[in-house]
Amino acid sequence: MNDAIINKAIASFVPALLLDLNGNLLSANDRARGLVQLPGGNAGKVHYDHLIGESTGIYWGALCATLQNGLKAGVEFAGTGGQWTAWQLLAQDEYFVLLGQEIAQPDKLFNHLPLGIQQFSVDGFPIKSNSLQQDNWGPHHPIFIQPGYNILQDPVYRQIGLSQLFEEAVATGRPAKKEILLRYQEYAVGDAIRLSPCYYEATVFPAFNLQKEITDLYLLLKEVTAQKLTLMGLEKSARLLDSVVEHLPIGYVQFDHHGFMRRINHTHREFLQIRPGLEEGSFNIMSDPFSRLYGFNELFMTVVTENRMIRKEIEVDFSAETIYTEQSQVRWMDITLFPLQDPVDKKMIVVALINDITDRKLEHFMRTELQRNTEQLHLFFDAVDMGYATLERDGRVNFINRKAAQMAGVEIQPGCNIFDIIPEFRTPSPFLDRLAQAMKSTVSESFSSYFYRVDKWYDFLVTPMRDNTVSVFIRDITGSRKLQKELHRANSQLSKLNRNLLNQNQQLEDFAHITSHNLRAPIANLKALMQLHNRSDEEAEKEEYLGMLEAVINKTDETLNDLVNVVQIRKETDIGRELISFEDRLQYVLHVLMLEVNQSGLQITTDLQEAPTIRFPRIYLDSILLNLITNAIRYRKPEVTPVLHFSSRKEKGVITLAAQDNGMGIDMNRFGSKLFGFRKTFHKNSDAKGIGLFITKTQVEAMGGSISAESAPGRGTKFIITFKTE
Repeated sequence: MNDAIINKAIASFVPALLLDLNGNLLSANDRARGLVQLPGGNAGKVHYDHLIGESTGIYWGALCATLQNGLKAGVEFAGTGGQWTAWQLLAQDEYFVLLGQEIAQPDKLFNHLPLGIQQFSVDGFPIKSNSLQQDNWGPHHPIFIQPGYNILQDPVYRQIGLSQLFEEAVATGRPAKKEILLRYQEYAVGDAIRLSPCYYEATVFPAFNLQKEITDLYLLLKEVTAQKLTLMGLEKSARLLDSVVEHLPIGYVQFDHHGFMRRINHTHREFLQIRPGLEEGSFNIMSDPFSRLYGFNELFMTVVTENRMIRKEIEVDFSAETIYTEQSQVRWMDITLFPLQDPVDKKMIVVALINDITDRKLEHFMRTELQRNTEQLHLFFDAVDMGYATLERDGRVNFINRKAAQMAGVEIQPGCNIFDIIPEFRTPSPFLDRLAQAMKSTVSESFSSYFYRVDKWYDFLVTPMRDNTVSVFIRDITGSRKLQKELHRANSQLSKLNRNLLNQNQQLEDFAHITSHNLRAPIANLKALMQLHNRSDEEAEKEEYLGMLEAVINKTDETLNDLVNVVQIRKETDIGRELISFEDRLQYVLHVLMLEVNQSGLQITTDLQEAPTIRFPRIYLDSILLNLITNAIRYRKPEVTPVLHFSSRKEKGVITLAAQDNGMGIDMNRFGSKLFGFRKTFHKNSDAKGIGLFITKTQVEAMGGSISAESAPGRGTKFIITFKTE
């Protein structure tokens, strides 16, 4: 009978287990034997509970009771190979048959989770994992290739705390979660290999049977590298900012918008000598009596309500404050309060910067006292070889020494007004304006003036006194002025000669560079056209090339003639300027570079209506345009049509010419300071010489102008030339 049932199951290719009434396994076909991992031969004394019940939590008694109650009795079971099978119990006389049907739904869910998941036994042995988890470990991880691998025994994962998550989940019966540095990923930087950390959020949770016993452990891995590195960067920036604030050489105090202190740095903490045990957060600038005594609360409210910075110097007697600070001296403080917005909650905060200026104030006071004593002492030296007088602000004389009276040339008595007595003071003049301004000033003023009546130069120093008078020191500098004038005249002549020599040398050097550099492109065109002519077999085509050769030769000859004419002007200090058109010179240069422009496909656009002309040396402008165009061709991006746009503007009497291309661009952070250097190149072009921009800058600056550049890698370059107008 047994064999008949089994043979019937075998014939239908259905996995089948034959059991007696007590649940003992009597027989199994090959399909069933593989699914429940039975050894070959007879089934032996194997009970259902040991085979399936212990793993699923559905034991033989419960399964039979379900069938006897007229219900469908079944159980789902995953073998050690991970294959899930749905088994249905059927009664057959004095036997029972379990018919199996393989199902794939658990594995589908397992493999389609959006994060890595892996099943482990309670003892730490891996069972199965989805593809994302396999990517997390890597194909060569011991978990896949090392027989008997146990994650609880791996020293690496014990060190980083992953193994402890498994133990915690088993011990508590609850999920355990931790962020871990799981591995490092290699990536190439040039010829070097760098290691990048990979952070994961690891979660281990247990699976239970119906008896609330843990049957399996599942590990979820979610990569959080980007978030972790971002958080680490933010934490590093915050630590750096905190360190800078904490070690500022001046006091730093931060308040919230209600006036409560949020933080105070080490410098101000030491200055105030804050009493131990006091909480800084309990201090409120609006309600503190000491702050209200000196009006700090009003300063705070002004900053908050008007949203502006306030700076004030104030003298504070700290002996009146006995709650927060042990500072008891009178100190001068330079206080600056300004509003900020908290980057997190977007609420206003107020920052106070406090600088102790007591020593500076004392030094200023001592210096003022010393200056007054010195000035008073000078009053006793009436015979000194310097004029001296003390005056009221309106010009009334308090004292004048003999030297000053001698310089004035008239008798001056105390009490009289110098503006009424001295002839030069009766007529409005620049000297009289400066003297009147100095008399009203609160700081010392010095100036010199020439007096035609006596043919004398005098140096005046007007110093305000603390009693609201002014002291006037007068020194005869006629001899030194005349000597200085003669020396200045001689130096001016020498400087002029030197400038002329430098200008001539610079012009000769410029012309040499222009000759060697600016003729390179036309000569290259000539060579290329000649090669094309020699290779052509068509007479018409050769004639066309000869015509093009003649055009380039004519333009080159014109350039040489211009160079020769300019070089011959040796005695002139400046190269002659002429009124020229940007558009005309651009067309001229494009004729010179005709072949290069055609071969590169360069597209030229212009916007020159606002400032169409410029008074400038024609040969210099041709050289500048030639260099800008050849740069746009030479440093164009591969597979991209090169475009160069010229525009001119006139603003506040200044003319600018801009040239914007769409080429490879330049890293200005690395090469900006060297961009216009002699023989400086920044790309790997074999034909780059590093001379063109150097010549352009020299020519522009020689005529009093300037050149700058705006660029970024891959975004093209914009050159801006500012011309000095006469």
